[in-house]
Amino acid sequence: MKHLVLISSDILNVPEDVAGALKPLAEVTYVKAPYDDLLARASALLVGGEKVDSGFLERAPKLGIAARFGVGYDAVDVEACSKRRVYATHTPDVLSGAVADQTWALILGFMRRIPEADRNVRESWAKKDRRMPFGWDMEGKTLGVLGLGRIGSQVVRRAQGFDVELVYNDVVRKPDMEKRYGVRYLGFDDLMRSSDILSLHVPLLPSTKGIIGEKALSMMKPSAIVVNTSRGPVIEEKALYKALTEERIRGAALDVFEQEPTPLDNPLLKLDNVVLTPHSASATWETRRKMAEMAVSNIKAYLEGRRPPNVVPEQSGLTF
Repeated sequence: MKHLVLISSDILNVPEDVAGALKPLAEVTYVKAPYDDLLARASALLVGGEKVDSGFLERAPKLGIAARFGVGYDAVDVEACSKRRVYATHTPDVLSGAVADQTWALILGFMRRIPEADRNVRESWAKKDRRMPFGWDMEGKTLGVLGLGRIGSQVVRRAQGFDVELVYNDVVRKPDMEKRYGVRYLGFDDLMRSSDILSLHVPLLPSTKGIIGEKALSMMKPSAIVVNTSRGPVIEEKALYKALTEERIRGAALDVFEQEPTPLDNPLLKLDNVVLTPHSASATWETRRKMAEMAVSNIKAYLEGRRPPNVVPEQSGLTF
């Protein structure tokens, strides 16, 4: 009897020709969560943002791999997976460039007030409305990067085309990056105080949840902006809203939110000093296909009796 592979139909970018690589080994079914009775028969699951915890795993006694479509895997209880000998995999590296591009799009979109300029052309310019939105130069600004991992490194790499000072904070010093790109290490508090643009690239962990809260925001310059393409809960949105409305910082550019999709009554959506995108930093045709191919390759390796190539770091020494 063939294995059963479930692909969450909430993931919009797993083309059938990519998933077809699994068909000689398994029955492949696109299905919407919560997967109903199919989960009890599934050997493998390709998931998006669904929570895979102990309760979920109890419903999936035959599951051997939970393949995450994305680099972040905070919705996956890795400890519970390991106890049940279930591989947890993700898709690192292939989306780093796309997310870094989106980070810079958000930075420049805010600094040059692109959304407002777009509205001006569509609604006001032909009416001789001269209230043209003025922005701010990048030259001479300090770009602070919190988290100099795969994506943060790509953001710094792209910064070489701008006349900005580069500073960073990370749990691990990166001397090679410091030498190659001229990025300077700072402690967390000094990073908050120094950054004109603070770009967040940390995973969602207990140590990073709410790391940008009232205390961190109170250290920042009144002219500073916060850019987040990592995970929404690393920012306390209530504290951010307060800082923005009290003009204690200049603005924010966000691709991720504490709750997703973010509710239409989220007060951040009403502010003019915020640029927003719908968790779309990896949403390019090329990148999403690469992510699909990597997720499928992880499942294929498992079905062939091999250790998947992209297990999450917590399972790096484990073979089931």
